[in-house]
Amino acid sequence: MQTTRHFHMELRHATVPTYVFSYLFPLVLLVYELWRVGSWVAVRGFNFTDFSAMSYEFALMLAVFLMQVVVEIAFMAAAMLTKHHDVAHRAANLLLGIFCSMVVLGFDLALQYGM
Repeated sequence: MQTTRHFHMELRHATVPTYVFSYLFPLVLLVYELWRVGSWVAVRGFNFTDFSAMSYEFALMLAVFLMQVVVEIAFMAAAMLTKHHDVAHRAANLLLGIFCSMVVLGFDLALQYGM
């Protein structure tokens, strides 16, 4: 009989607060980016040549990203100090959440400078 190893994704085994801290900020950034691009397209069409003129909005997105990093560092520190059982799973989820936020910010930068 052949023995197979079951693939367990790190995302499946984390606790609920981990998901909230990991994906709330990227979701907020994504919704804001959709609103920002949607309102730009509604007013100016698909001409993104002056999209970088809205610098305060990108600064707001960066502030949300920095707040995400600070909150997630505090969340990880609290998990490490209390020796919580799912620290490894939390780290994987928090890093994926930061990566998702960076993808949204990268898309915004591509609109500002790539087009």
